[in-house]
This record gives sequence, C-alpha cells and structure tokens, in this order.
Amino acid sequence: ALPATPEEIYSAYIGFVRAYHLWMHGAHNVTKGTGFGGDHELIYGKIYVETQEAIDMVIEKGMGIYQDEGIACPMRILENAAMILNDWESPSGHDAERIADLALEYTKQLVSVGTGTSEILKEMGALSYGTDNMLAGLVDTHENYAYLLQQRTK
Repeated sequence: ALPATPEEIYSAYIGFVRAYHLWMHGAHNVTKGTGFGGDHELIYGKIYVETQEAIDMVIEKGMGIYQDEGIACPMRILENAAMILNDWESPSGHDAERIADLALEYTKQLVSVGTGTSEILKEMGALSYGTDNMLAGLVDTHENYAYLLQQRTK
C-alpha cells in the first residue's frame, strides 16, 4: 500500500474524534443509576458537547492547512468513524460502571491518537505550528476528561 498522505492521516484523526463524540453522546443518553445526574450532564454531556465543537475547529483547520475539501466530506468522516466504532463496545445495555470504564478506555485511546497524529504529521513535515498547538490543546482537554473519568470509575 502507498504511504498515507497527511490529509489521510488528518482525516483518520477526525474520524476518531467523531467516533468518540458519537459514543459519548450515546453514553449521555443511556447512563443510569444513582449517579445519573452527574454522569448524564457533568461528564458525558460536557464531553460530547465540547467534542462536537472541537470537531468543527479540527475540520476547518484541516481544510485551511491542507487545502482539501475532502477533509470535510461527511461520507469520509462517517466511514472513518464507523471503523473505530466497530472495534468499540456500545454504551447501550451496560450499567453505569461499565459505561464509565469504557469511556475512560476510549478517552485514553483518543489522547494517544491525538499525540500520535501530531508526531506522524511532524515526521512528514506536514504539521504547522498552529495545527500542532491545536492538537496539543485537544490532547490536554482529553487528558482532563480522562481525569474526570478516572475519578468516576474509582
């Protein structure tokens, strides 16, 4: 196979973030139990709303940097997101503890993918200073989500 282009690597990151967004939105909708209020609004609600806003920024940045409208293609984003979600357990049908455990696992994966995306693009000479800064900011935010979820799973 041909080596991935910077646009493909960046698009894969967008797909991962969209998968995470959809998963957290699902967790927000199906969480239950004694911690429902906090889980529903303060954890999963916060995460999925903020991630939705972040996706928009990531897509627009990618289009500007790589001059590729395909980065915003909903079919490409959905296809990339579906590949991720196919490897994940749905939040549906689980108790609150299992949902939180999965949320933490997938958040750690997102931190790793954000870091890796930055490193790969840097190696390719295809990482602008602003894109690096944006990815670092998102990884920082996702590390904060991991902290919230770690506390929730204790």
